[in-house]
Amino acid sequence: MWEGRRLAVVMPARNEAPHIDGALRSLPAEVDVVVVVDDGSIDGTTEAVKSTERPFDVTVLQRGGQGVGAAVAMGLDHLAGVLDVDDLVAVMDGDGQMDADDLLPLCRQLVAEQADVIKGDRLAHHDVRGAMPVLRRLANRGLALLTTLASGRRVGDAQCGFIVMRHEVLLRTKDDPVWSGYGYVNHRFIRWSRHGLRVATHPVRPVYGEETSGIRPLRFLFSVGAMFVREHHGRAFSSLVSGPGRVPLSVALATYLAGWASLVGVVGGVLPLPALVALPIAWLLAHALDRTAHAGGRARI
Repeated sequence: MWEGRRLAVVMPARNEAPHIDGALRSLPAEVDVVVVVDDGSIDGTTEAVKSTERPFDVTVLQRGGQGVGAAVAMGLDHLAGVLDVDDLVAVMDGDGQMDADDLLPLCRQLVAEQADVIKGDRLAHHDVRGAMPVLRRLANRGLALLTTLASGRRVGDAQCGFIVMRHEVLLRTKDDPVWSGYGYVNHRFIRWSRHGLRVATHPVRPVYGEETSGIRPLRFLFSVGAMFVREHHGRAFSSLVSGPGRVPLSVALATYLAGWASLVGVVGGVLPLPALVALPIAWLLAHALDRTAHAGGRARI
């Protein structure tokens, strides 16, 4: 128990037999329940979980290798039906690359901010330059910019999946579509914005060992890029219909379409080439208005 609340952890794992024992043993004593989702492991990950001595209850769910996002969704769905309204749920990977010492500070920050979700931010940690490779930092900042544009909310570390959320979040998002692979953190962040959930961030220590990333860069960029475009438009039009800030969002839509019109006009020979300058100006204005509408009491970032 933590502060009178049950604290549960969802831990996705795929072929993490060498690391899952350490990840479980590192969890603080306040953790009550851990749901390990074995996503098609062939190295004995489940057996390693069952042989680990632990003071908390562990449930192992089997998933057929659909991806980390699908594994996390399975664990969250399971906990949605067994936890109470005041309980908290964390997501921590089974590879040990999330420092368990940061779990309780995340919980404290969530309560202090009166947030629905608290998201770890490795780029805000003082050890980031020494711990995270330069190329990963640059890629992360680029993806953070794209996630900010798609969600209408600023995010610093878009790829960090170390999060703590209230039980209510599981219920409010249970009918959302699931992004099954890498990029699920970006997808969930955009969906949190669409639901108007209060999201805050807290620095967490970046941890890197001998584990290798399973991301295929080109496939990831194309698939996640298409998801950004789709989710951005879905979120923006949904907010325009039913969310607050309809006036700035209506103006944002008008300026966004004006940018496209300038591009089409130049390509079609109707407008002179200098008219292209209207494209970035219109889109920047649309983004600024979008951010304004979504920051108005809907999130604490």
